[in-house]
Amino acid sequence: MTLKRIAFVQELLKFMGLEGRLHLEWISSAEAQKYVDVVTKFTEKIRNMGPNPLRAINEMKKAG
Repeated sequence: MTLKRIAFVQELLKFMGLEGRLHLEWISSAEAQKYVDVVTKFTEKIRNMGPNPLRAINEMKKAG
């Protein structure tokens, strides 16, 4: 069920131009270093994507 929901949300994000901003990974509580690595890598990926493009559109509408 979770995988279906994630796939659905990923499609929604793709439709909105926000693909790549959702990640799911199963990590045991005993895998602290793996958790750190996954979060660090994902945070770097998101930062490299730049700001949320929808925020800029929203601000343009408010200013317009």
